[in-house]
Amino acid sequence: MTIAGDSLFDYHVGMSKNRSGWEAVTTGFAIAAVFGLLYLRGGSWIWIFPAVFAGLLPMMDGFRRVIAAGQQRRAQVAQTQRRPEQMEREVLQIARDRGGVVTPSLVALETSLSIAEAEQVLSDLASRGHAGIEVRADGRIEYEFADFMRRLD
Repeated sequence: MTIAGDSLFDYHVGMSKNRSGWEAVTTGFAIAAVFGLLYLRGGSWIWIFPAVFAGLLPMMDGFRRVIAAGQQRRAQVAQTQRRPEQMEREVLQIARDRGGVVTPSLVALETSLSIAEAEQVLSDLASRGHAGIEVRADGRIEYEFADFMRRLD
């Protein structure tokens, strides 16, 4: 039986991957508990296999997903909490490499910053007097860093 070109098994596995880790833990625990009680009540070893494969293994996979999700969240928080000094350094390096004249889109293209972050950092540097703002005839906003501009002496 196929569902949208995939086998039923692939469909089921895909659906189980969409569940949260805690759902897998609680479902796995419930299934393991049911089959464990059947084992205790009947004494037949046949109930151990479904308890392990339908209960304990999915429960362990759920714990793995919970841990991985926590690590991923911590990595994302660390990524989004870049120090302003790092962002300024990236902008200043691009300004130096480009002869002292940059735009937010150029900074975003050549660094890990978004355009909004580049605009914010450039604006902050300009407000503190480290850069000048020049609006060109075509409406383009350029930030000029006098320390990095090439002088024609």
